[in-house]
Amino acid sequence: MENLLRLLEFMEEYTDRVLPVALLLLAAEVIFPKSRYSYVSKLRGMIFCVTNILITKASLTLFYWFWAGIGVKPLFAIDLTFLSRFSNAWPLHLLGAIAASFLVLQVSEFFYYWFHRLQHSNRFFWRFHAEHHSLEEMSAFNSNHHFSEEIFRIPFLIIPVSLLFDFKQDYVPWIWVFFVRWQGYFEHSSTRLNLGWVRYIFPDNRFHRIHHSIERRHFNRNFGSGSAIWDILFGTAYYPKAQEWPDVGLPNIREPQNLTEFLVRPFRRGRHS
Repeated sequence: MENLLRLLEFMEEYTDRVLPVALLLLAAEVIFPKSRYSYVSKLRGMIFCVTNILITKASLTLFYWFWAGIGVKPLFAIDLTFLSRFSNAWPLHLLGAIAASFLVLQVSEFFYYWFHRLQHSNRFFWRFHAEHHSLEEMSAFNSNHHFSEEIFRIPFLIIPVSLLFDFKQDYVPWIWVFFVRWQGYFEHSSTRLNLGWVRYIFPDNRFHRIHHSIERRHFNRNFGSGSAIWDILFGTAYYPKAQEWPDVGLPNIREPQNLTEFLVRPFRRGRHS
């Protein structure tokens, strides 16, 4: 009974976080479509998404339980509360809180950027990451990584950041939390809506579409997910022209057609990558 209650609690949390995003982006793709993809692919993607979240939730729960038991203390303790407390005026308080969260995001994005580049340059990691790049009908919810993605992030992202930094900040504004949560889905969406000049800071769907492009001139570009800053600094940023919306996918791997392919295809012997 206790396990059932925990499962229900998790599903409620998942619904609260993802359902509003799903409805908004689905509406955007229907009302302002950029590429018209089948509802079958969206439904299949949703099934993959729920499966991915369940596996990821279980894996990360076990890891954080283990990590907390070790009790390793980070090397640097950084207090960012001053950014939101230097003024009592609520607009400045809000901006300071967002600035603190933005700085924390950039640290994790630095590690993600280089992990993402490793996924493209190392044949072993590419086997798994290729499942994501094989998507031909890429939309907000047909955009799932292989479940191994989050597991690989533990040694390359979560552990390094946890060992190095302990960030202390004030409250995190709900509008910022919402933005960060939906941005990962939005950057894969197929809608004419985009972030305009904001993409010079945060990748949007046009910026990230280039990363999935089948055109050779777009290869190894736009690795950032929550930030475009590291792409700019390390020379991998490519900003698309006004009407630039390339086809996506991989020439030698079709996108997964069922749950079995989605889960086990990278592990099969003789699979070409």
